[in-house]
Amino acid sequence: MNRLPPEIVSSIARYVQDDEISNHVRQIVPLTHFCRYWRGVVISTPNHWTSISIESSSTKLAGLSLERAMAVPLDVHLDMRRFREDDWVVDLLGPKAQNAKSLIILNLPRGAEDVTTAFPNFPQSMPNLRSLKISRCEGSCWDRFVDPFGSLACSLMSLTLMDIPLYPSFLSLRTLTTLLLIDHNFHLHLNTLLDFLEENRSLQSATLWVSFAESSLRSSQRQSPIRNRLRYLSISSIRVIEVQALISNIALQRGARLGIVYPSVNAGLDEILTGLSTAHLSNLPSPTSIVYEIHPRRIRLVGPNGRFSFYSVRYATRDLFAEFPLLPLENVRALHFIHRKSSDLPHFDPVTYHLTLFSSLETIVIECETSTPYLSTLLSDVSSPPSLAANIPYLSALLSDPSSPPSLTNIIFCNCNLSERFMEKLTRFASDRKNTTSASLRRIVIVDSGGKFPSAASIDALKKQVPAVEVMREKKPPTGLT
Repeated sequence: MNRLPPEIVSSIARYVQDDEISNHVRQIVPLTHFCRYWRGVVISTPNHWTSISIESSSTKLAGLSLERAMAVPLDVHLDMRRFREDDWVVDLLGPKAQNAKSLIILNLPRGAEDVTTAFPNFPQSMPNLRSLKISRCEGSCWDRFVDPFGSLACSLMSLTLMDIPLYPSFLSLRTLTTLLLIDHNFHLHLNTLLDFLEENRSLQSATLWVSFAESSLRSSQRQSPIRNRLRYLSISSIRVIEVQALISNIALQRGARLGIVYPSVNAGLDEILTGLSTAHLSNLPSPTSIVYEIHPRRIRLVGPNGRFSFYSVRYATRDLFAEFPLLPLENVRALHFIHRKSSDLPHFDPVTYHLTLFSSLETIVIECETSTPYLSTLLSDVSSPPSLAANIPYLSALLSDPSSPPSLTNIIFCNCNLSERFMEKLTRFASDRKNTTSASLRRIVIVDSGGKFPSAASIDALKKQVPAVEVMREKKPPTGLT
């Protein structure tokens, strides 16, 4: 190990670091204890020490990191709950402020003045800043009329504001590519936000969780939706009318993705899409793939012209497809069901009585988290009756009718822990399908991250009915089958 070239040692140091800035440097410290050679390589590479996190237990490590990073651009993570106890931060970070390319300031206790206390002359002191993320403590007071940020760096590309007002200094930015705005008491007029999204021609991704302070602020005077270059738009709100107001006034290009997060029990997809503009509908003419997460409720439509996803924390027990009459099911070639961790069966199933509508369906994927108990139990419990799959509605609908859908050729199971009894039912389905439709099954893939595979005998029996039966130990199902 101590003969590895320095480039390989540096690559290992980069590999062990995750995406959380506060843990970057801490994760590579053990590598400096491996041997004298590794320690020299890791310490002498400035790029390994650019993540500066100010925490109660990291004061010494932050100082060492700043020293070893030299003049390399820095990623600074500062939790303001520690700032009052660590007054040395000003002296330590002050001389290096101009090197910051990413700044995360969390839990501002009083207001924007805390930022300038930690970084005097901010934002002018950080001319090379590319990414800025700010959040405040719950209950802290902000003056929405006094802009504390002055002139932000014209090079800023990513902005995240969590319960921070959208000040004029932010509205003047024209180089942003990513915006995340969370404001549960939004005081600006909707048109002000729309103007910002339209005039910022470099913006590619926007996530908006906005609740307007007054109902009059969400009434746009525009005659047509704004045009922009967004490739991804996510909209969230507590109120349906606010989601509708935002959607109906923002037109996406073809190929863009639209996501809706709505945590209400009562609102359904049909209610949300009432305000959907015709410009949005052009993104959804012919989805070729549907990804449906059973728990939590989420539906994702994927097609050649874009993507649409709807996510609800607590969804009403209604049929998603019945609520979405705009969806041409005859064009769908792949259905992907994802079962997240839950101890209960889904309250409803979207395709129990609709499989005949999927006339072009080629692939069904059933993916289960390894820790999801109910699906694994139903598919592996040998004491269950022969009609085991009846407990999972879409599996029951599929296996009980070998001729529907007529074009189905691929079935993929991921982490499903298939029982011998279920394998017998699946083999019988494949055999019956040969005699009832011209499109017999061509491929069945069984994927399991823990190696819980059916017996060799059951797999051999299935191979007699299906040309390709593959068993692989992976975490995710393979892609590109359609």
